[in-house]
Amino acid sequence: MLFRSLDLLDSLQDSAQLRRRDPLDMMGLVMSFADQCRIGSEIGASFDLDGKHAEIRQVVVTGLGGSAIGGDFARSLMEEFGSVALIVNRDYTLPRWVGPNTLVVAASYSGNTEETLNAYAQARELGAQRAVITSGGKLREMAEQDGIPVAVVPGGQPPRSATGFMFFPLMRLLINLNLLDSRLLDQIDETIELAEAMACRFGPSVPAEKNAAKKLAIALQGKLPVVYGSQGYRGSVAMRWKGQFNENAKQAAFANVLPEQNHVEALAWVQAQKQATNWAVIFLRDPKEIVESPRIARRVQITKELVGKETQIHEVWAEGSSFLARMFSLIYFADFVTVYLAMLNEVCPTDMASLEYLKAELAKLK
Repeated sequence: MLFRSLDLLDSLQDSAQLRRRDPLDMMGLVMSFADQCRIGSEIGASFDLDGKHAEIRQVVVTGLGGSAIGGDFARSLMEEFGSVALIVNRDYTLPRWVGPNTLVVAASYSGNTEETLNAYAQARELGAQRAVITSGGKLREMAEQDGIPVAVVPGGQPPRSATGFMFFPLMRLLINLNLLDSRLLDQIDETIELAEAMACRFGPSVPAEKNAAKKLAIALQGKLPVVYGSQGYRGSVAMRWKGQFNENAKQAAFANVLPEQNHVEALAWVQAQKQATNWAVIFLRDPKEIVESPRIARRVQITKELVGKETQIHEVWAEGSSFLARMFSLIYFADFVTVYLAMLNEVCPTDMASLEYLKAELAKLK
């Protein structure tokens, strides 16, 4: 085991080997995340519904995959700082209650996601208020023909690597419409500065013995990750980690959030070792939960004791002072971990061949 660990350590130190395993430079996109957040916020500054609009009583963000995850993070913000409910719709169709007092934000990075195009068309039929976030494609064409506000973001990269582009215009739209507390604007600078600092600490030039992201990737190589969010926004971020394990590292993963995990999934560990012997559990934590949610902190401790009998346990703690910075510190750390894990797995983190095949087969349907 020691020799294997040393071999893995060496593989993440060799810059030539890292480039060979990441030929399309996903790590370069990860390293530029702070700039992406800054650009996304600037694009969103003037993103608003033109002229007078009806009262907005609920918000639906409709999208799939990496384009939809920004909606999950926006939902977490709305739960803490918003004035109306926000849901994320991942389907061809919208809820039946969507109407003139609903704001439907269609989010598709490519602009060609078939489910999102269908949902946008349905929003138009239902008379919903609409806005669009995209880099182009058919969705931009439809919105511009309809005279709908569009936040056009830079294109040309995988949607999962464009979270800053897809989230910050949405956040700014909700603030511009007075649906979200404008004091959140003060948290953007700290979030970007923290992302810059994290890039310096977790980037490929930092040796594994000083790089927490590389250390965790090495510990997770060959494992079946289960990511538990301790509460609230950590649940949305846990789903993000799952998606990044799936898409970047090309491996299965699971996610859940407390306290829900304690009511159902806790029992799954009774026979977990009969199903697989390579589990690894990651708890996503927030320092404030210890004071603000002591029962959650205690639940985490008890859950660790139960699960720890069956598998290895890891904890990742949010950094930063503000809510936005803490949330994005956990989001961003996953990008480093899963890209390093892809390199250890000797798979290209950018490759999407399986999904492209699925889309091609669906395109054959009339």
